[in-house]
Amino acid sequence: MTTLVGDLDLQRYRMSLDDPTHAEYYGEVAASRDNGWIQRWLCGYVVFGHDDVTALLRERRLHQAAGKVPALLAGIENPVSSLPADDILLAEGEKHLRLRRLVAEAFSPKSIDGLRPAIRDHVTRLVDDSLAIAPRDANGRHVVEFQSMIDELPVAVIGDMLGTGRDDFPLYSKWAESHFQVLKSSAVGDTERDARLARDAAEFDRYCVGLIDSRRRNLTDDLLSKLITAEESGDRLSTGELVSLIRSFIAAGIDTTRNQLGSMMALILDTPGAWARLRTAPELVAGAVEESLRLLNPIRMAMRLVHETFEYRGVTFPAGTLIGIGLSGASRDGHHFTNPDTFSPERGNARDHMAFSFGVHHCLGAALARAELQETLSVLVDRWQTVEAAGPIEWKHAKLPVWGPASMTLAVRPV
Repeated sequence: MTTLVGDLDLQRYRMSLDDPTHAEYYGEVAASRDNGWIQRWLCGYVVFGHDDVTALLRERRLHQAAGKVPALLAGIENPVSSLPADDILLAEGEKHLRLRRLVAEAFSPKSIDGLRPAIRDHVTRLVDDSLAIAPRDANGRHVVEFQSMIDELPVAVIGDMLGTGRDDFPLYSKWAESHFQVLKSSAVGDTERDARLARDAAEFDRYCVGLIDSRRRNLTDDLLSKLITAEESGDRLSTGELVSLIRSFIAAGIDTTRNQLGSMMALILDTPGAWARLRTAPELVAGAVEESLRLLNPIRMAMRLVHETFEYRGVTFPAGTLIGIGLSGASRDGHHFTNPDTFSPERGNARDHMAFSFGVHHCLGAALARAELQETLSVLVDRWQTVEAAGPIEWKHAKLPVWGPASMTLAVRPV
C-alpha cells in the first residue's frame, strides 16, 4: 500500500538566505537531507540524496520542467514551456532517443578527443595575451583577472566546431545568456524582458538557418557538417532540428563551461598545496576536474514534472507534481562520498557526481566539457609555477540558473 505524496507530513526546505555563499548553501542542503529523503519545496517537492537523485533521474515518467517552473510558481496550471518546443533539452520519449542516436557519433569521446590540440592552442593564446598586458604586484607576479581571461574559451571551441569565425563570438555569448534567462522565476510578467528574449531567439534562428544552408553547399569536417550528414536507417535531421541542436549546443556549452572553469580554479586556490601537487603529478588533472564538477557544478538543481503517475519508495506521485532534483546535494552526499566536502583529486568515485545529470538526459556535451576543463588545467599547471588569489572572489547570485564566479583576480608567477 502506498501513500499519496500530498498526504505525507513533510518538513519544508527553505533556503534561509537570499544569496548564500556556497558554504552556506551546501550547509543548508546537508541539514535538509538529514530531515528525510524528501521535503516540500516551492509548489512541489525536492530530493537531495545520491541514491534518490539517481533513481529519479532514471525515471522516464518524469519529464523536463525547467521552462515551465516560472509559470508554475506563478500559479499557472498546465503551462506551456518558455523554452523552444523543439529543444533537444526538452524532448522526451522516442523523439529524444531519435535525436540522441543521430548526434551520438559527433559528441562521442573519440570525436571530442580530436579537438584537444585546438583547445590547448586556444588556452595557450588566452594565457599569453593575458600575461602580455597584466600589471605586476609588489612581488613581481602577474595580476590576472581569470574569468575575463578564460571567458572566450568555450565560445572559441564552439566556433571551431561550427566552422565559424571570431566575429560571431559575441553573438554566441549573448544568445547563451538569453537562453538561460527564460529559467528565471523572478522574471515572470516582465514583458520588456520577454520581448528582448524573443528578438534574440528570432535573430539566433535566422543565423542558424543561414549557417546550415551555407554548410550544406560546402560540407567540411566540422561538427555542423557531421550533423547535416548524420543518418541512421535513412533518417536525417531536418533544418528545424539542426537549428534546435545548434541552439541547445551554444546555450548549454558556453555559460556552464566558463562558470565551471572559474569554480575549478576557486577550489584549487582554496586547497592548500593543491597547485604544487598538480604540477608535480599532472596525472591528477583529470581527478581534479571531476572533483570540481562534484563540489561546485554550475547547475545545482534539475526540475522535473511528473508526466504519468508513478510510485517510488512507497509514495505515489500524481501526474503534474513538480520535483526538484538536487544535483549538487547528491554530489556531496556523505553516504556515497567519504569526506564529501573535501577536494581530493585522488578520489576513486568522483565521477559518480551529478554535474552532468544522469539517465536519458545525461548531458550530451559531457565529453566536450571534460576536454575543455582538462586541457585548460593542464596548460595552466604547465605554464604557471605558482598561483594565488589576489583578492576575494566575487560570486554570481546564488539563485541564478547557471552559477559560478563573476570575477577572480589571481597573482601568478609564470614558469
